[in-house]
Amino acid sequence: MQTPQLTSAAPARESERQRLEHFPVGAFAVVMGLAGTAVAWLKAAALWPVPPLVGRGLAVFALATFALVAVAYAVKAIRHRSAVIAEWGHPVKSAFTATIPISLLVLAIGFLEWAPGFAAVLWWTGAVLQAVVTLWVVRTWIADARIEHVHIHPAWFIPAVGNIVAPIAGSGFAPPAVNWYFFGIGIVYWLGLLPIVLSRLFTVGTLPPRLSPTLAILIAPPAVGALAWVRLGGSFNDPLVKILLGVAVFQLLLLAVQAPALRQMPFAISSWAYSFPLAALSAGLIGSSASGGIDYGWFAALVLAVTTIVVAALAVRTGIAVARHEICRPE
Repeated sequence: MQTPQLTSAAPARESERQRLEHFPVGAFAVVMGLAGTAVAWLKAAALWPVPPLVGRGLAVFALATFALVAVAYAVKAIRHRSAVIAEWGHPVKSAFTATIPISLLVLAIGFLEWAPGFAAVLWWTGAVLQAVVTLWVVRTWIADARIEHVHIHPAWFIPAVGNIVAPIAGSGFAPPAVNWYFFGIGIVYWLGLLPIVLSRLFTVGTLPPRLSPTLAILIAPPAVGALAWVRLGGSFNDPLVKILLGVAVFQLLLLAVQAPALRQMPFAISSWAYSFPLAALSAGLIGSSASGGIDYGWFAALVLAVTTIVVAALAVRTGIAVARHEICRPE
């Protein structure tokens, strides 16, 4: 006769296997948010008396989170290969596959100034993966007859426009042609996808609750574009950078006026979509204030404070969701 412990152990193991099958590739957005916040705090040290230890500690925590998420997703790929293939070919979910390489690229920025050798390894790994994922996803968009206007959402910026992240750290590691390659793809596809995404938002109706947080992604391309332009030899005093940061600020205000409705949406891993765009804008505003561009002063400090609070709240809420088994459910 089986003991009660053995009898209950089998369903528990089966439940764990089922949850692993539904572990989302978008979980790497957690790393993007943590690493982006680390970068913002590292930049804050150039403007305010902030110890570098804050940003470095966040960068290490982001790296540990990446390792944890990567191991979980690798195990899913081994045990549930068909689920991973379906995810990478899904009209909606495929856009989130780029969170893997972009999380590496953002981590590289976080380690750039104090561990350049390690940052180079992170960057080259992320850059190669980003190039491959971009080709894969854009090809899928072109070739998949299932894709309709309703499948478009702001996370579509991640695979193609996400290339714009690469030059921020890559300017110190790769030849100029490589960095301009990534920057060019990011800028051109941002300008191309922006009217498509806005058309979907304006004409098709509201996004599904789980995708509603992706509205924050509209902040990221102009904010990251400004940072990348400066790293490629530009200045925070350039008109282009001022325009890009102005657009990013507008997107932040547009998100803020929608906050009452967004607060009613249920928590999901996609809620981490708020974190990286806010961190990118924080870094841009701080960089401009510290480097001869527009001095955003208290507004830069406010955005950094909001970013930190949002990331901390998301971390706590994620921990609660994991404990309640609210993550890794069928969608």
